[in-house]
Amino acid sequence: MVNLLKQHKVIKFTHTDSRLANNGLATSVQRLRCRANYKALQYTPEIEELGMTLVNRLRNDSEPYVALHLRYEKDMLAFTGCSHNLTSEEAEELRDMRYEVKHWKEKEIDSKERRLQGGCPMSPREAALFLKAMGYPATTTIYIVAGEIYGGNSLASFRSEFPNVFSHSTLATEEELEPFKRYQNRLAALDYIVALESDVFVYTYDGNMAKAVQGHRRFEGFRKTINPDREKFVRLIDQLDEGAISWEKFSSEVKWLHSDRLGAPCLRLPGESPRLEENFYANPFPGCVCNRSREQIRSLGLDRRPKKLRAASQR
Repeated sequence: MVNLLKQHKVIKFTHTDSRLANNGLATSVQRLRCRANYKALQYTPEIEELGMTLVNRLRNDSEPYVALHLRYEKDMLAFTGCSHNLTSEEAEELRDMRYEVKHWKEKEIDSKERRLQGGCPMSPREAALFLKAMGYPATTTIYIVAGEIYGGNSLASFRSEFPNVFSHSTLATEEELEPFKRYQNRLAALDYIVALESDVFVYTYDGNMAKAVQGHRRFEGFRKTINPDREKFVRLIDQLDEGAISWEKFSSEVKWLHSDRLGAPCLRLPGESPRLEENFYANPFPGCVCNRSREQIRSLGLDRRPKKLRAASQR
């Protein structure tokens, strides 16, 4: 391994992100990981320049904007078996895709049950009602961090609540996007920059992109990052749709439920194995966010999760 590193200078390890140790490492190693993640690793000047151009266009006279990581994409929906708010034809298309991809082990999935367990990405309608319930006005500028949204009427339901919706394809010109079009990872890099620089980042489903952005935002000073409690939220929205609760009650419950899910400092939770605990790159605290003693951390209460989060982690 040493000889390979000397020869190539950089070695890429694939499929190792969930197997890396998150805790129990020397502080010097953890700080090195942060310096590598957030300082040494940089995008090419072309990506950085266009990414910041999109940010400046969104700001438009210093206006704030929300970056919404909306994972309502065809492959994600097929993989998770989620088809809420879709037509029966679209749901069948997703099922066919799931069976065609041989390395996806889970084939028969109850979409309704998966959604009630919090295992589905928020639909565009659910995401719109979530933002509205959290108090964001219809005039809010929103950038969609995602690939192509699946479903014939999916984005229409979102735009009916929030018309000021943008993406890299609507903010950039054809000429600006031409060098990036053939490379999905380069388009994703543009989205990453816009998400990182946003005033508020909301992610509607866990994934590598969401974890990387939230970790980076924590490193940059715990920028506001909202992590919706999907399991509790879908039950609330179903009650709203059934007429069991009023909009005022729904909005109040959503705000209370997420009062401690806004990206405030909290120590990373250890688990039985790296696969069952919070990733270091999603929450680099403790490790390299700040240089506080354990006594200071305890005195500030940062070693304790808020009650709602502790209860969820114990389920």
